[in-house]
Amino acid sequence: MASGAEGHPANDINIMPSPRLLEVLGDIPYQPWQCLAELIDNAFDDFLNDPDRDLADTPTVRVTLPGPKTPDGDEFVCVADNGRGMDLEKLRKSLRAGHSNNARYGSLGLFGMGFNIATARLGSLTEVKTTRAGDNEWLIAEIDFRRMNRNDSFVIPIRREPKDDPLLHGTEVTIRRLRPDSRDRLRRSNAASQIRERLGNVYSYLLRQPDVVPYLPESAFAGRGFALYIHTPKSVTRVKPRLPCVWSAERKVWYKGSEISPIQTIEKELAPAWACLACGYWHHYEADKCVECESDDLELRERRISGWVGVQRYLDRQDFGIDILRNGRKILVSDTSLFSWENPDTGEVMLEYPIELGSTLGGRLVGEVHLDHVPVNYQKTDFVRGTQEWITAVHAIRGEGPMQPKKAAALKYEENSSPLGRLFNVFRRADAGARCLIPGDGQRALHQRAREWGELFRKEVADYLTDERWWEQAVLHDRLKAEQKEQAAPDPTGIVDNPTSPNGPEQGEDIFSRTGLGDPTSSGPSAPAATPPPPVETDGQRYQRFQQRGYRLHDLCGDIAVGHLGRQEVVVYNTTELLLDADGRDTPSLTRSPRGGKLEVYVNGNHKVFREYGRDPREYAIIAMAEAFRALSPAQSRDSLARVAAEVTTRLPDQRFTDATLRERVTDFLQRVRDSLAPVATKHPAALWASLPLPEKEYAAREAQATSPRLSWNEATSDGSFVGYLGLRGVAAIVRSHPDLVLDGEAFRTTWATWSNEDIRGQQVERLARHLEALAEFTSTTDAKSRIELAMIRLTLDLLDQELVEGERDDVIR
Repeated sequence: MASGAEGHPANDINIMPSPRLLEVLGDIPYQPWQCLAELIDNAFDDFLNDPDRDLADTPTVRVTLPGPKTPDGDEFVCVADNGRGMDLEKLRKSLRAGHSNNARYGSLGLFGMGFNIATARLGSLTEVKTTRAGDNEWLIAEIDFRRMNRNDSFVIPIRREPKDDPLLHGTEVTIRRLRPDSRDRLRRSNAASQIRERLGNVYSYLLRQPDVVPYLPESAFAGRGFALYIHTPKSVTRVKPRLPCVWSAERKVWYKGSEISPIQTIEKELAPAWACLACGYWHHYEADKCVECESDDLELRERRISGWVGVQRYLDRQDFGIDILRNGRKILVSDTSLFSWENPDTGEVMLEYPIELGSTLGGRLVGEVHLDHVPVNYQKTDFVRGTQEWITAVHAIRGEGPMQPKKAAALKYEENSSPLGRLFNVFRRADAGARCLIPGDGQRALHQRAREWGELFRKEVADYLTDERWWEQAVLHDRLKAEQKEQAAPDPTGIVDNPTSPNGPEQGEDIFSRTGLGDPTSSGPSAPAATPPPPVETDGQRYQRFQQRGYRLHDLCGDIAVGHLGRQEVVVYNTTELLLDADGRDTPSLTRSPRGGKLEVYVNGNHKVFREYGRDPREYAIIAMAEAFRALSPAQSRDSLARVAAEVTTRLPDQRFTDATLRERVTDFLQRVRDSLAPVATKHPAALWASLPLPEKEYAAREAQATSPRLSWNEATSDGSFVGYLGLRGVAAIVRSHPDLVLDGEAFRTTWATWSNEDIRGQQVERLARHLEALAEFTSTTDAKSRIELAMIRLTLDLLDQELVEGERDDVIR
């Protein structure tokens, strides 16, 4: 019998494990998806390293899993690909534990032992079947761990089977006699869907088509177009890549005189180095042998850090962070370690993002960075972080110093201008509006609605694939807030507006002028003479006018289902037009059903019930919805309007206000107040610091110690940066002591200097200070609050939102 290159028969394979395998086999608790990924990696490696592949032949891997009802003993797992296949020598090396056909830093497979570990963790019997295009037969190897243990032999036979199509090529790995733990997990009803989701995330880059992410600035980051299928006894499903739901690179904002894009690209070329293909050690000079393992298999490899970091369209407590890839596979998924800074002098690690709202709203900075040259651990769950390659990559992504400007300055670092540092400084705040790329409704940020839209993006709903819906709502928030501030601006003369003034709430119009019909009884000089009456307006034209002279309340829009009363696609408009009911009477709201399954709701935002009685237009929109839903049910008499209105409200998550959500708003508001006071404090640090009572100075010091332990507090009280740690009572004290410095549009819009009457000046100051103290009292107690108390806090926040002067003074929206 002829012998092979290693002294064993040509038709046998010796897979005696190497010592390296024995060291790690018992320490690597692979999950089923990880075992599958090891086998998928080998297939994807072949695709990536096949420059001559026919472009019409899509690189494809098919994974077959057992189902919940698969009979005991019939379960198996199969991973099949249409790669190039293997000859006998390559098959022998691929199956030998501890050997690798792949260069350690040039492929996903990394280590030859990965195949053996993955198959052994799944089952005790593995069959490998492979063939190349042009071959007339399949090569088949069967690895039976039970038999090898009985015979104390690691030699397995090779058999050959003819194939029908000589052009067929690829490899199939089938595992039978599954381990009980793996079998039970794979037979769970949701196992296949969970594996699809996990693999779709891990291999997102490789599974994406080249043009599937048009809003990223470089098409090279879009994908490779590989196909991955999951087969079960009842279905065949293609694994969908998890796409990044980020803002378009074109949504630029101005920050400190520069345009900043919400997508920052990373491209850093490193000097090529000599990699040992046996052990993976990098040599920065040409050597005859590896200094680590003395192998002479060295190759000059390029090294590059590439990718992007960006701003997600929604905040989430879990779904954010940086994906870091090696050869197209994610090694770190949603990693947040780069949001912390480690002081190289002390080893102290400080979390920088997210801080203020991290436990409630979460974060939204995301990204994908390719580090093909950085070594990873055996399980492919992390990079080897102690290497210079990893440290260099961290600096390229997030910079060498802190991202927080105050911390960087205190520790004598330059301003952090890294890709992640730029996004951090421009987009770390969660304020509604286009400046921070946060959807809002004119009063608050719509974080829950933004997350729901993100779910629709994941479901590939066409209207949510681009960022248009988010952008529209962010711009709308700015417009509504500007209109509210304009209407609420006090008259410095102290004269009350005439209700019939053109600038007053009624705009000097009666029902005839408001509807555009004119007053037929008017004979005054202003009445048009001999003017023919305009044509009668149709229903469609009237409602189109309502829409044109209003805007959508997106937080009330959507597909709403109410118990047994049915489901409606609801669109709500806040219009400035007079609304009349069927009898021609003025009404704050009305509804229209233009077609089946759709409901349009209109509210007149100028109605006196809103303008004079403090009602919220959304309340009457919900009442109108409830009336429409009741009309759908033949048993409507059994459903009170109040009950249906309550159920409609519960279907609108953005209408919730609870103790927790209001505390989030107060925390966010306080940070915005601090930012607004910062320019004033820089000019007048001594005056503002001296105005603080001792308890408020101590509060600020404790806050600084907890969040910025490396800060020099003496410097902070001297340069004004102490205001970044003030509490609301401290802010109120500054308002009382120095209204001349912080009112009249400096930090707050409340007027002070224009009033000559000292009593009025005092009232202006006290009104603002009391509202600030009311918020401080709310956050300092944990007592249960009544509905009315929570409503009062919400109204206080709404009022103070209109008072605050926000944003960098050189920031404008593009």
